[in-house]
Amino acid sequence: MTYASVKAHALQWGTGRPVAALAPRPPYTSTVVLEDAAHLDALLGSGVAGPGTVVLVPGDEPSAEPVRHEASGAEVITWQGSLGEPGAEAGLHPDFYLQVQAYSITPYLSVLGPTLVRIAEEADFQAYLDDAERALGEGEFSEFLTHPAVQLGDLSALGGEAEGDGPGLRLYVAGDGAVSVSPGGAPLGPVGTPRDELHRAWRESADALGALPDGASRAERLAARPWIGRYLAAVNAVREAVTRGMAQPRVSGFGGRLVSALNDFAEPYDRSATAPVLLFDGERALIHHPVDRRTVALSLDAALAAEALLVTGSAQEAARYAAPETVDAVAAYFAGIRLPLTESAEPRTLNQEVTV
Repeated sequence: MTYASVKAHALQWGTGRPVAALAPRPPYTSTVVLEDAAHLDALLGSGVAGPGTVVLVPGDEPSAEPVRHEASGAEVITWQGSLGEPGAEAGLHPDFYLQVQAYSITPYLSVLGPTLVRIAEEADFQAYLDDAERALGEGEFSEFLTHPAVQLGDLSALGGEAEGDGPGLRLYVAGDGAVSVSPGGAPLGPVGTPRDELHRAWRESADALGALPDGASRAERLAARPWIGRYLAAVNAVREAVTRGMAQPRVSGFGGRLVSALNDFAEPYDRSATAPVLLFDGERALIHHPVDRRTVALSLDAALAAEALLVTGSAQEAARYAAPETVDAVAAYFAGIRLPLTESAEPRTLNQEVTV
């Protein structure tokens, strides 16, 4: 198995966010991590694993090639270390090692390689909420969280989109044999529990996404911040912008707008976790789409129109805040590449030459 494939499975398993390169394999789980090799037989006999499943089993050293389990068709990979303990390191491939860190301590550490940041205790969750509020009010995103090598674990437990997460995407078998979607999730059953029962427990458990802090407290505090999903989308967008060479990107709607008159727009349309994200600095701008993860570069003039479209939700209204001809061109361009910036996706006119 290639380095890229192992990395994709690790990223998908750690974040709970499907990776486009890894096609779902229903009814089987895509990635399963075991903390104890003694649980492998029970896991493989439960119907969870099948063709397309990668099962990571601890051993003395990471393996370069998987071993196919003949009865199920699953691919078994040997790995070394721990994926459940903050401060640990997991060797998932001879060329890929993943650091696991607790959220509250990560700002004080140097990022030395791929890192998965977890909410392991109350202090981590509170630090996460504090960082999110600072980003919303002041436009300042935590440098460690937007580092290209860092990923935040269990996004759907933190207010991100839950679509695609669950036992079909990932499972974790703790040292005691308890099965959950992740090290922070509530147990769904003991290892060997049939596939359908795990899925039923997932649907019925309030703490299945994350048990720290307790599900009721976490849900209440996230619900008090209805913009939190948008914040996570913005974090991913900033990370992408940094990868593309933007040293200090600003995000529209976090700490202000590129078009200052839009700061007072009463009901902005770009509040959802799935709406395109506009980023900018003094020289250029980007549109990042959280759903299909495409990123498009814009001139600053086009960015003014794009922001007006995103905030107002219509080309007609956007023309009050940016040059009408540019609004039409930008609306038509993004509709043409199937990344519409408004719900209707219709520009005011359709006869403008597109120059973005």
